[in-house]
Amino acid sequence: MAKKTEEKTLSYYDKNAVAWANAHHGFEAESFWKDWMEKLHKLLPSGKVLEIGSGTGKDASNLINLGYDYVGTDASKGLLKIAQERNPKVEFKNLRVQDLTDNFSENEFDGFWTAATLLHIPKDEIEDSLQNIHTIVKNRGVGFISIKQGEGELEDETGRLFSYHSQDGFADLLTKNGFEVIEKDIQPMSESTIWLIYLVKVKK
Repeated sequence: MAKKTEEKTLSYYDKNAVAWANAHHGFEAESFWKDWMEKLHKLLPSGKVLEIGSGTGKDASNLINLGYDYVGTDASKGLLKIAQERNPKVEFKNLRVQDLTDNFSENEFDGFWTAATLLHIPKDEIEDSLQNIHTIVKNRGVGFISIKQGEGELEDETGRLFSYHSQDGFADLLTKNGFEVIEKDIQPMSESTIWLIYLVKVKK
């Protein structure tokens, strides 16, 4: 069951999906994470890939163009509506990270992609969320994660919850929950937004 903070986050994205898409992504074809997507593709040239947090479907388009058997999920119905319009032949599911294991089989996916999504997971739920991802991805499956650098949790003026992590602290969480960190990086986007990026491999 969603917490009140999660409900406020989803409410924001549902009500502001189009405006948020135009402000943050537009509808250009190229992913903000293009270089990392290419790195993922070198490690995983083909296979069934789950995107956790499809948003408006831009990364979906890019992942599909790389030849992956793609499945997308997002907790926001508003964002998924745009993603589905953008990628009409694609399978999208309206799911929270916390519900993945109830809807997908163990070891179902060869890899995963989750950009700027786990940053909305409360810190007391992040390990369970990582375990859910770990369960549905095969041994040696490859994944991409981006979150925001910082400390603590913050509910911003829109009502959205943001959870911040340090580079080494989140790497430790990944290792603790069955992921091998292949590569990590810090990518500043603005003075207030610094991305932590991880390429990982599932270990079982």
